[in-house]
Amino acid sequence: MNIEIDNLADWLKHQNGIPKKKVRKETFLDIAGIEHLENHWSFIYLYFFNPKASHGLSRLFIDTLQEIICGRTKRPALSMNSFSVLREDAVPDEKGNMKRIDLLLQNDNEAIIIENKVYASLYNRLDLYWGKPSVPEENKRGVVLSLWRIHPSHKGFVNITHEELAKSIEKNLPTYFTSADPKGLMLLQDFIQNIYNVTHSMNEEELYFYFNPENREKINRLAELRKSVITHIWTAIENSKMLEPMFKHHGWRLSVKTKNNVNYVYYTFNALPDKVMLTLVYDTIWKYERPHIRMFLELSSKEMISLAESLSNYLKSLNIEPDGHKKETTWWHYKGYEIPFTAEELAKENVIAEKIINAIEDSHFYEEGERIIELWKANHK
Repeated sequence: MNIEIDNLADWLKHQNGIPKKKVRKETFLDIAGIEHLENHWSFIYLYFFNPKASHGLSRLFIDTLQEIICGRTKRPALSMNSFSVLREDAVPDEKGNMKRIDLLLQNDNEAIIIENKVYASLYNRLDLYWGKPSVPEENKRGVVLSLWRIHPSHKGFVNITHEELAKSIEKNLPTYFTSADPKGLMLLQDFIQNIYNVTHSMNEEELYFYFNPENREKINRLAELRKSVITHIWTAIENSKMLEPMFKHHGWRLSVKTKNNVNYVYYTFNALPDKVMLTLVYDTIWKYERPHIRMFLELSSKEMISLAESLSNYLKSLNIEPDGHKKETTWWHYKGYEIPFTAEELAKENVIAEKIINAIEDSHFYEEGERIIELWKANHK
């Protein structure tokens, strides 16, 4: 064996610290396409900071926020026994242009000014925001909520990350849990998960593992090896110089339609190239423990799928039934056939081609495709 390959195999064998793949937990904000939008986050905070809102969590958010502020500033907590929650409260600058405070928690004698940042930089006039509440200076607190640590330009403001607040909310939640509304809890859980998703858009463990100097060179070489394997298989399966003469030898009127895609290829029926084809899905070769190619008899176009649906009982009598996926009126996989491969077989392009030819013969997909074409022609005279 090549010494380099041997060393890579040994490295992989003893590499127990490869980070496990993390699956992102989708939230309602993802579905709505607003997972990263500041305004929508502010509206959600507006809801949860209001102790009288329907969530039933009372003072969870205001008490938790003050707990973090006190820890940062060593200043006493404000009473905030009763307060209003204002959104986009306007304050004019020197030229009369209106600037807006994201969230203002205020009563007659106290105020907490919150500037909410998700992806935007901190360009806001914090000095204007600080001067807006007409309350004693010692009864003001300023907070910049952000995804990552930043340094507010005004001494009255402290920085708290969304993740810090979310984790503290989770820690304090049991105290407020008994009075909580179930829907409010679901919304809170979804929002907190969204904060974690946006804060950690990439698995940091994977990033740190890759940038370890001892790992990076080997990982890059392994990536090159994977690309070489994929290119070899892709070339063999889409190599019309090898396959199309074999199609002709068997009397099959098929053509290779290259997709420049390492996941699948079409072998189209020449009589109806845009409507009937053999589809080979070959990304299964490098995704599963047992390497194989999935082959389907595929029908394409709205008209062809409509015909197949109207003649479904007749097609079933010919043993031609749906198998696999359907995308509305775009395409439909009929029949399914698995072509297994060993590493030795995948190493030789001619063997790959021969196994594909044998699979087409054994599956009878070509004959069944021809029957469907005959039905199409009979219904479109």
